[in-house]
Amino acid sequence: MNAYDSELISWMLSEKHYTPTEDAATADVAVFNTCCVRDNADQKVYGAVGHFKTHKENNPDQVLVISGCLAQKDGEEFVQRFPQVDVVVGTHNLADIPELVERVQLGEGPFVKVEKKGTHFHLPSSPASKFKGMVTISMGCDQWCTFCIVPYVRGQLRSRPLPLVISEVKRLAREGHREILLLGQNVNDYGRDLEEEVDFSHLLDGLNGIDGLDRIRFTSPHPAYYTQSVIDSMAKNPAVCNHIHLPLQSGDDEVLKRMRRLYTKAEFIDLARRMREALPGLSITTDIIVGYPGETEEQFQETLDVVRQVRFTSAFMFAYSPRPGTPGALFKDQVPEKEKMDRLYRLIEVQNDISYEDNQKLLGQEFEVLIEGRSKKHIHRCSGRTRCHRLVHFDVDLDKNYEGRLAKVKLEKGFTWGFLGKMVDVEPHYKAWSAVKQTV
Repeated sequence: MNAYDSELISWMLSEKHYTPTEDAATADVAVFNTCCVRDNADQKVYGAVGHFKTHKENNPDQVLVISGCLAQKDGEEFVQRFPQVDVVVGTHNLADIPELVERVQLGEGPFVKVEKKGTHFHLPSSPASKFKGMVTISMGCDQWCTFCIVPYVRGQLRSRPLPLVISEVKRLAREGHREILLLGQNVNDYGRDLEEEVDFSHLLDGLNGIDGLDRIRFTSPHPAYYTQSVIDSMAKNPAVCNHIHLPLQSGDDEVLKRMRRLYTKAEFIDLARRMREALPGLSITTDIIVGYPGETEEQFQETLDVVRQVRFTSAFMFAYSPRPGTPGALFKDQVPEKEKMDRLYRLIEVQNDISYEDNQKLLGQEFEVLIEGRSKKHIHRCSGRTRCHRLVHFDVDLDKNYEGRLAKVKLEKGFTWGFLGKMVDVEPHYKAWSAVKQTV
């Protein structure tokens, strides 16, 4: 979602005739689009913004903008702590960035705009990639998990009307974007706030059969609201990829209850089973938090048990990071940092072994790969993702552009992170926007 917002900011500035630059020191406008899900994200931003004090001294006309979740959370603190900051814009006011930049250039400012409501649904998706795009279907969250700061910085659930989502996906497909990632804090919570009686299964059905749309992905669904109708719609739509990111967070029922996750260990395992029955070859990835307040060693073992049973393809694994203002940060029984890190390292070891073992079982098989581009380290090598979201590197001809094409790749060597393979076949060309434009 942050990457999507960054694309919107880039598009809005390009409409004002700005062009991207790699030289931060001489940029006319520099924007930090921030995250605050974990504390280390906060600290990275603070450190990076500090470097711009020198840039501003050497380039006093530079406009420095802080946007996104951390801007929403800290607001006025940014301009008080960092006098080099000119604009602070929260998650609800991204559309105001160009106007506020202009006002700073006219001698006004600094500005802090972190309102509690607003939306940028009216801004058109403007993907940085020619063949992949992101489309937001909802913003905010109504679940209020006790560890999560998202509802506080992105607000409550607001679903985008179904016709607007379908229209935008069709537009992107006409422009040559063959893979679409649907975005929402809880995508399968979609539609709960709309007057029209629609849900996420209706959305997936509405995207079925769109010409030029080869792949549909989405992130992230909530296990507690994963209905059988959504599973059925996934199975019916051939464009829906056989990969799902399904956040577990914990495998212990008491910890899940304290997190306010609204499902049990048994329900999660059963959901994974039903999904794999409906979608052969389904790859499941996940998020896991260890060391949540009050978590015992026995409860941590319950998480390891789920990991061993479900056998996730990969996982984002974290030691619990208290977020100010959330209930979890107020719990008195915080787990000592040393214990949290010990559990995290053990979890990573178990998951890495599973990833490696399961990847070995796929060697010799051929998979469809969407080629994303050449490796920066090995110019003769391209990389891409299978429909089940596995990363594959493979050698190609140096004198040809393969970006955006679908290839058939045989997996020859497996690792924890993905594969090395051999390209067996590839599309003759990729029909990009320049080629499609004349027929729209």
